[in-house]
Amino acid sequence: MLLITIFAMLTYSLVVARCGWFVWQGGDYRQDDRAEVAHIVCASLLYLVTLVSLWVFEPWKLVNNSIVGAMVLAHTIFCGSYFYRRIGALMDGRDRRKLPHRRASRANP
Repeated sequence: MLLITIFAMLTYSLVVARCGWFVWQGGDYRQDDRAEVAHIVCASLLYLVTLVSLWVFEPWKLVNNSIVGAMVLAHTIFCGSYFYRRIGALMDGRDRRKLPHRRASRANP
């Protein structure tokens, strides 16, 4: 369970770093993209705080290697991988909006 928890924390650390990269790049992105990134950062930080708190205050719940504990951690890893990919999709969408041929095709339907 320790390895799974470390992997979950690594996943969410990568998500927070990718959100930071998204914000640092700035540029042409929509208001709803910003709101989604803020939501993802908040959820990721809550997951990180929860995992750290669980290890600090109730480590026996993760040490006993229960099926339920593994399922909870697997769910957090699954959500983290989705968040990571979603930030990538937002970055790709922002980059596509910068391309001149997309603007020209929208101007002449």
